[in-house]
Amino acid sequence: MSNVFIVGCGGVGRLIAKRYLDRDRPVSALARSATAAGELESLGITPVRGDLDDPASLAALGLEGDLVQYLAPPPASGLGDPRMANFLAAIEAGTHPLRIVYISTSGVYGDCRGAWVDEDTPPNPQTDRARRRLDAEDRLWDWGRQTGVAVTVLRVGGIYGPGRLPEARLRSRAPILVEDQCGYTNRIHVEDLESTCL
Repeated sequence: MSNVFIVGCGGVGRLIAKRYLDRDRPVSALARSATAAGELESLGITPVRGDLDDPASLAALGLEGDLVQYLAPPPASGLGDPRMANFLAAIEAGTHPLRIVYISTSGVYGDCRGAWVDEDTPPNPQTDRARRRLDAEDRLWDWGRQTGVAVTVLRVGGIYGPGRLPEARLRSRAPILVEDQCGYTNRIHVEDLESTCL
């Protein structure tokens, strides 16, 4: 049974890890600090020390045959995603994972003015954040074609669920959107996202 390796093991990553661990699948995850490594260990996840912003720290990833779930965000500025570039460059020939699942954003489609979009809609990112995500997708697709590694990109909309709803805003009676001023939007419940990643 292949190991699951999580890059960006925050809230959603930890839910995914728990589901795999419940199925007796081994799970490891990239940990930037000793504190993060300790937190992962306490959850039964094997930490692998490394920092996507420090390419030299990624030398010992050892991903051969792994299923990689990549949930790490790009940096907060710029037009590209050097973190994805660093991660892919750290995977040595002959040690390729089985598959990489990348969590991107529906923001890569840009403002579609209420029109329906699907996987055939061409990307049209209009913010730097969306451009960084599309850059990561493009880098990953190119790398997958060159190496033969299967790539899955999930363009995720707004994630909602426990801890992700504006409950405090509603309790304080702060203004919310008026229904007839709201267009269609893309949302996914955190448990549905978790299941999709699995």
